[in-house]
Amino acid sequence: MPIWTITVSSPQMLSTPGIHIWVDNITGHNYGDLERVNLINDYIGKAHFQLEGNTLLRSMPEIAYGLIGAALLIAIVGFRWMGWLWVIIFSVLIAYGLTEALMWAYNYTQNLDPRSVVQLPEALSPARPGSSELLKVSATSWPFWGSAWIGLSLVSGIMVIWWDR
Repeated sequence: MPIWTITVSSPQMLSTPGIHIWVDNITGHNYGDLERVNLINDYIGKAHFQLEGNTLLRSMPEIAYGLIGAALLIAIVGFRWMGWLWVIIFSVLIAYGLTEALMWAYNYTQNLDPRSVVQLPEALSPARPGSSELLKVSATSWPFWGSAWIGLSLVSGIMVIWWDR
């Protein structure tokens, strides 16, 4: 399930391409969307959306499996302090993931190729939730259902520990 979605639209485009960022992958909303978004990025000198070189996305499945395994172990053993330790570790990992994602987004929007076809008059604003427009191209970026499940997992863990007093 995707954790983030980005959609690009413009009056000149016949359709609206978009991408989904998963825990371990980056894909288009529809067939060819990822390539179309990367083509737009080529014109303004942005980096491509790709899995290669993104260490955070490559390590996310192992982190998720480790958290699930730890939660199951804690449920079997039943020590409350271990549950709180799991919540703290989960919270730290979420904060780390968000920080890494924001740092990537900042670099993605600020480090433009000076040899690009279109030279922008101003630096792009860092990618953040919401919509922004530049040169009649609108980009919308929002958390997706996977983010809700991650948050629900953390809240559920806290509730189980709290009610097990």
